Amino acid sequence: MRKPRPGGRGHMNRREDSMSWKNLDLTWHYVEKWADKSPGAEALVFEETRLTWADFKKRVDLTAKAFLDAGVKKGDRVALLSMARTEFQVTYMAANKVGAVWMGLNPKLTLDEIRYQVNDAKPSVLIAVRDFMGTDLAPSITALMNECPFINKTLIVGSPLDGTEQFEEYAGKDRAHLDAALDERASSVKGADSALLMYTSGSTGKPKGVVHTHTSIIENIKVEVVKFYFHEGGRALLHFPINHVAADVEIGFGAILAGACIVCMDRFDPAATLAMVQKEKLQVIGQVPVMFLLEMMQPSWGQTDWSGIELFAWAGAAAPRPMLEALSGIAKKTGANLITGYGSTEVCGFVTYTEKGDDDETLLTTAGKIAPPFELKIVDDERRELPDGQVGEIAVRGAFMFKEYLNNPAATAEVLDRDGWYYTSDLAFRDAKGYIHITGRKSEMFKTGGENVYPREVEDVIESHDAVIFAAVMGVPDDVYQEVGWAFVMLTPGKTATEDEIRDFCKTKLANYKVPKKYFVRPLLPLLASGKVNKLALRDEINGMLKK
Repeated sequence: MRKPRPGGRGHMNRREDSMSWKNLDLTWHYVEKWADKSPGAEALVFEETRLTWADFKKRVDLTAKAFLDAGVKKGDRVALLSMARTEFQVTYMAANKVGAVWMGLNPKLTLDEIRYQVNDAKPSVLIAVRDFMGTDLAPSITALMNECPFINKTLIVGSPLDGTEQFEEYAGKDRAHLDAALDERASSVKGADSALLMYTSGSTGKPKGVVHTHTSIIENIKVEVVKFYFHEGGRALLHFPINHVAADVEIGFGAILAGACIVCMDRFDPAATLAMVQKEKLQVIGQVPVMFLLEMMQPSWGQTDWSGIELFAWAGAAAPRPMLEALSGIAKKTGANLITGYGSTEVCGFVTYTEKGDDDETLLTTAGKIAPPFELKIVDDERRELPDGQVGEIAVRGAFMFKEYLNNPAATAEVLDRDGWYYTSDLAFRDAKGYIHITGRKSEMFKTGGENVYPREVEDVIESHDAVIFAAVMGVPDDVYQEVGWAFVMLTPGKTATEDEIRDFCKTKLANYKVPKKYFVRPLLPLLASGKVNKLALRDEINGMLKK
């Protein structure tokens, strides 16, 4: 007999009982809670390293005292240049405990991209892995040290460089003389204090530093753990870059709040991910669609034992039909739940969710419904609320809200009003059942012959072609129609489709003015780390073509 699924009466009672430990209003409180309640249970796994909750708490406290020793002040930034591994969660919680703001830096970024974020955030401590996927990061680390006088201490995971110390050695010292100082600093931290800094993907311009508080993180995740079926003793996979909201909040902190174990991988590898499902008896897998698609192409996909999986979740892009069909097939055999939703870095993850039992068409075409107690409305250009069925900008409000864009009060004021509403620049309509249908970005909508075209609607049609995985539609200046659509199309490996075939397919499903005028069929489109198509890169390509 299959074990009862999380979400039943017994499971909810267990969760409610566990939440009565004490006032859990700061991020690291949850590490302390589970170290007290389940000290011997696994909390963090990376390669051969396995930390219990007691181990996790001990490392957080030692690292917090190391930060005090390094002169970290309340409100300082602490940066980690790494991918997902135990140092990620340890430094994150330790920085928060001393009142500092933690930020992740992705080693996949170019030095110029990292340099921009570091100079904007000005961290006082930089922790960096020395080796990343066989590449020695010493040149980048040295450049940052030489160029950034605000970095007071550089710690290396691995072999130290001149002027640095080894993180494991420096953070492993007892420093009992700082126990009272740590208690005093931790007691000064409040829920409204800044805790996390994440930079937006920069798909439409320079990345902005999004600042979240302890409260905004916790209040979002209190809702998510119920929707995602996170629970004490569960096991969740974390293989996102640590500058991403999925790593820092949705999975990385969701598991901590719920008492689940985080299994880290420091890179996304499709075959290794499938092997990890079975090796670590994973129960929660959250990914962007391209990750699932790449895994489906592996020979081991069909041999993978999915029986322990309780949740498949995705976001960042609409699910291609082949992906959803494959996951639905698994779910029918195992009872796993399929969830998608809508959110952003600014709102600390998901704020809308599909529901257990929603059919495939709902999962394909909607981003679910707003999760109480959060609020959502659709507004016009004057920010007046629109009725259901009309396309407008999504505005949301709730305790999940980001505090500010770092060093950018004008950008903050542009999207956050005095009543606490965040205007997302995402376009959508709400149907009669309350489900949200995303139609694109406000900046992406274009007019052709006086008619509004919403790229997401056209992309959905193109992606419904069985040879297509992803499509990106963009408005391009035109002498006759003002603007026309150009479609960039990524095909499923092993399948073919010509530009004319895709054009004819669109003509059967779209009004004539919505049918793109040009098509570029390719085996690969440029993607962001979030799994979304990098439209900024495509816009640069378009501009280059128009100049010729």
